[in-house]
Amino acid sequence: MSFYGFCHLTFPWIFKVWLRWEIQGTENIPKDGCAVLAANHISLLDPPTIGAACPRPVNFMAKEELFSNPVFGFIIRHLGVFPVKRGGADREAIKTGLGILKRGGILAIFPEGTRSKTGALGRAGGGAFMMAVKTKSVIIPTAIWGSDLKRHAGWPKVRILFGRPLEYDTTGGIGRENLEKLGAAWREQVIALQRQIVPPEEREHFEAITAAAAKAEEARRKRLAAGEAAEQAVDAKTDNV
Repeated sequence: MSFYGFCHLTFPWIFKVWLRWEIQGTENIPKDGCAVLAANHISLLDPPTIGAACPRPVNFMAKEELFSNPVFGFIIRHLGVFPVKRGGADREAIKTGLGILKRGGILAIFPEGTRSKTGALGRAGGGAFMMAVKTKSVIIPTAIWGSDLKRHAGWPKVRILFGRPLEYDTTGGIGRENLEKLGAAWREQVIALQRQIVPPEEREHFEAITAAAAKAEEARRKRLAAGEAAEQAVDAKTDNV
């Protein structure tokens, strides 16, 4: 048995006792073929729990700093994790991710790009779904709740819900407009999934942070629109000179 196989066999029992986890929607994960699990990100526990919950082997990207420790780096490499440089497009990491999908594997991504400090779902990064679109992969919106141990201390209860495949135009290309449209659709679906797994006692908090995140995103869009309008005005004046 491989190291990954051993961990995939033992981790679920550990998480069942320690995290009291509940998993739903595994039937939405295709039994074969390339797929991208696109999840919200609130904790360092997200990758191992999502990986253990998925019935098929899963590969993850992780910041290269995690590989600086030889022992830990060896372990996570053998768990399907590969390094990515932050702060720009890492061609080697992209090449690795594309290779996984082209071979019919599963790649898990966190479109927000980093962990949410409040637990609210942020916007998807511009290139988050580029590899999925290039390989025409099935995209599975995934929601996780309860894994942030600072908020859910003691004996947490983690819930994971794999949603139905995201419908998108596989011929739309990897232009900014198409990827942003896909990211917005993903965000809408993940919020809907979260509403299904957030416990009753936390729903008020969830709705409050979700509303605040939506307000911040709307403000961001207005700033971008104002900036584009200003640029167009400058260009018009230049043309008239």
